[in-house]
This record gives sequence, C-alpha cells and structure tokens, in this order.
Amino acid sequence: MAASRANLPRLLRAYLFLGSFVLVAAAFAYSYSWVRKVNQESQAISQLLARFVAVSALQATWNPDLREIFTSVIRPSDLPLVLTDRAGRPFVWVNIGVPPEAVGIEEISQWDPSKPPPPALRRVLDRVAALDRVNDPIAIYAGDHTRPFGYVHFGERRLAGELRYIPLVQLGVIAIFIALGYASYRSIKTSEQRAIWIGLAKETAHQLGSPISSLMGWIEILRERLLEAEAGAGGPPPGAAAPAPGGAEAARGGAAAEAEGPREIRIEAEFLTEILDEMEDDADRLNKVAKRFSQVGSAPNLVTADVVPIVSAAVRYFRRRLPHLKKDIEIAEQYEMVPPVSLNEELIEWVIENILKNAIDATRAQGVIRCSVVHRHETECVEVRIADEGR
Repeated sequence: MAASRANLPRLLRAYLFLGSFVLVAAAFAYSYSWVRKVNQESQAISQLLARFVAVSALQATWNPDLREIFTSVIRPSDLPLVLTDRAGRPFVWVNIGVPPEAVGIEEISQWDPSKPPPPALRRVLDRVAALDRVNDPIAIYAGDHTRPFGYVHFGERRLAGELRYIPLVQLGVIAIFIALGYASYRSIKTSEQRAIWIGLAKETAHQLGSPISSLMGWIEILRERLLEAEAGAGGPPPGAAAPAPGGAEAARGGAAAEAEGPREIRIEAEFLTEILDEMEDDADRLNKVAKRFSQVGSAPNLVTADVVPIVSAAVRYFRRRLPHLKKDIEIAEQYEMVPPVSLNEELIEWVIENILKNAIDATRAQGVIRCSVVHRHETECVEVRIADEGR
C-alpha cells in the first residue's frame, strides 16, 4: 500500500503526459484530414476552372455569355492562370504578380522564342515555368483540329497554399503551449523546492537556538563559579588568628602548603578560563550559523559598517584552525582605509569564510593566501580580494 501511494504521483504524471499526447495527436490528425479534404476540393476547383478556360478560351471571343463568365468568375478568382500559344508566347495572364499592361501585345508577337525574352516578358515566362511545376498545362484545341492551339498554365489557389501551412502553424502553437506548460511546471516545482529548503533552514535555525542559549547560560554559570573560587583562594579571611610563637616550624610548613594550594588553583583557573573562552567562541559561532540560516529566503537587513573588521575576523578564525589542517599556509593581510558600505554582517562574513575555505582547500601542502581590501575611487566601491596559489 505504501509503495503504491509513493508511485501515485509518478503514475499521475505519466497519465497526464499520455493523455495530453493522445489529445494533441487526435486534434492534429483531425485538422490534418480536414485540411487535406479542403485542399483536394480547392485543387478540383482549380482543375475545373483551368479546363473550362481551355475549352472556352476561343469561343469567349465571340460568345457574350462566355465572355461574361470570364469577366465575372475567372478574373476575380485568385487562381493564377496563363494562356500561351503553341510556341509558348503568353497572351493572357491573371494573378501571377505581373500586371497585364507590363508587356505590350506587339512585344509579345514580335518575340522569337529561340531568343532571350525582354525583362518584363521574362517575369511572365518564369511564372509559367513555376506553374508547370505545380500542375501540368492543359491543351487548348480549336474546332476539330488535333493539334493544340495553345496551353493553359495554372497553379493552385491562394487558399490551397495557406491551408498547407495550417498543420505547421498548429504544430508550432502546440509546441509553444507545451514549452510554456513545461516551464510553468518547472517554475512551480522549483518554487516548491525553494519553499521547502527555506522552511528547513528556518526550522534548523529555530532548533539550534535552544541549545545555543542553554550553552551560553552554562558558560556564564561556570564563569561566576570560577570567579568565586578565585576570590576564595586569595588568602586567609580577614581577622584570622596569627600562628603561635612556639610553632614557627609548623607555621612555615603550613605556609608552604597554603602557597602550593593557591598555585594549583591558579593553574586550574587558567585552564578553565581557556576552556571557557573556547566554548564561548564555539557558542558564538553556532549563534552566527543560526542567524545565517534564519535569514535564508528573507530580504537581508542592510546596515552601514566597515568591512575591514569583518574580513579580519574571518581571517583570524581560519588562522587559528590552520595548525589542525597540517598545511604550511600563510594568510597575508593588507587593508586600506575604506569608507563604510551597506552590508549584512552575518551574510558577508559567510561569503568571505566560504571563499577562504575554498582557497585553503585549493592550496596543497604549502602556499600563501593574500587577502586585501581596497577602495576603488573611480567606481566609488570597496573591493575585497582573496587570492591563492592553489590549483
């Protein structure tokens, strides 16, 4: 049961993906079949108009009804059409991008097909070649002649050309929709993960707060007890009786014992003081870590302060721990007089410590890490530089 519940989100994602894919494929197949049918109908209409022109082209010159059909049906349509004679000379064209008045009748009749045509006529002939690549030309017969009088060259209607791009446009829209959906999903997932990490960091800071406060309290109690012990070991209390005259030797022995006692107490007090100092440093360190975690995901609280003491404190922290790393590393410091800057002390110290740690890790057995703070007058900014000799 637990395993099936754990796999439920994965199954839901797979179901949504497959369902979306099936819906998109079905919609695309339906629209493609519809576009194909409309395209076939458009091609049939184009063939019909072209054959009508081929059959009635000559009769339209003397039949007013056919002339009316040419004027009201053929010319207003968007079917590209060119009529040529047997030699390939165009004498009528519509919807090919070349106006009929661009080429004169005399220029066409005087042109020898075996020679290069004039520029304007060349445009018409290029369109004829393009139309022939789309559809085969239809022959025009005059009366009972078996030899064609001319040819009808035609292409496809504008609707057919536009319909050809509908599946591509649909695919593009679907791809954009899928990309936006995926980007939104990733954004939501990233936001959820960020919220989880922010909550975890804040909860960690909250959990660290209790033992840190307790540790700080115990340190204060130990310091008070140590001060009381040192005060009690300072000598005999005021008003104490002097030793008897006959007991000089015993008094000297007692004085030696009393002198040895305070000496041991002082040594023990110094040792405890050192331990307390280290414990206090570690407690302060834990407190800084808790403050850093508590600021994750929140806007930093900026104050105006000098960055040099912050950098120097981070360097001192790592310098005390260099002997434990078994590396011969020297940290050289160079600080200029810099103006105060707007910063968050905990976060900027965290950044500097991470850079110093990376520099120490990058340095092998020995080396020098140079840490400096300079004032860039040309840009009015303070620059913290940390350079190492590592890999």
